[in-house]
Amino acid sequence: MQLEGAYGVEEMMSQSSGKIYIPPYSGVRLVECRDHIQLLPVESYRVFYGYGKMKARDFANNTDEDIPPFAEFCKPDEEIWIVVQWLRYEDGHEEEGDISFFRSPATEKDVRKRMDEMKCFYSQNRQELLKLTECYRATEDDYQYIEDNYPNYQSPPDPNATDEYDVYQARLKVLAGLQPKTVELIKIANEIKDTVKRERVEREAVQSYFAELAHYWTEDEVLAWQRSNPVGTGWMCEFGTVFHKPRRTIDPVNHELALNWLRRNYNLLTEQELSVSIFKRILRWLTPKALKKRRERLGLTSKRKPGPPPKSDCQ
Repeated sequence: MQLEGAYGVEEMMSQSSGKIYIPPYSGVRLVECRDHIQLLPVESYRVFYGYGKMKARDFANNTDEDIPPFAEFCKPDEEIWIVVQWLRYEDGHEEEGDISFFRSPATEKDVRKRMDEMKCFYSQNRQELLKLTECYRATEDDYQYIEDNYPNYQSPPDPNATDEYDVYQARLKVLAGLQPKTVELIKIANEIKDTVKRERVEREAVQSYFAELAHYWTEDEVLAWQRSNPVGTGWMCEFGTVFHKPRRTIDPVNHELALNWLRRNYNLLTEQELSVSIFKRILRWLTPKALKKRRERLGLTSKRKPGPPPKSDCQ
């Protein structure tokens, strides 16, 4: 599901037996991507690993496109070892993940070693995988894999870390332009210490997320969502209210300021430099005075000292 003007609220549906499947969600988080920020519901599942033997003919019937045509080098009755990763969702639905196979003379020890390697790889976090890309010539597909499978979830920074805290709050303000009630519930959940109460608010945020994106769901997706994530009467009413109002969007200037205030060092630019930089990024011109009002409303503080820029040593 790609939301036009919503800056990357990404596809979350999978196809299962010809039907749309939407997994159960446990909450909604702010996510920082390479070129946008967004709210993203968090899937509720556990990961399992296993191994065993099966006939090559049975494995060859697997629908995975990455599995080679076994008929070219395996006899149908040949026994092979299989290592499988699968995901079991909160509602009992299961989906196959990574898979490997071994032919004779591979032993059970070899298979267990592969399973341990698989576990080790998938237990890595986003930072570890990005560090790994420095060891080889990573492709765009490699970075996109990390982006898609290891979301860069953002948590409230320590208020004493003023810059990071201000940027986090500014990003929530920007996304509130599309999903105001969901953002408010995220803020409430962030303040709750009791685990049970927090989980209850986070589940409500999932319903709010669904309702506030009413314009962006197809009818089939609406039905699939409710099978895995029941929506209460109040939020269904909110869904109808949102649906009959003009579609909300996110302001691109505010989005750029919140996304790159620290990443592109906008906080160190003069007002004129900031105006030029924003124009180059999104091809929309705002006067320095107008941009100053924008970033002040977002709570973003400039670190640039008044006066001309300092001279370099070579001047």
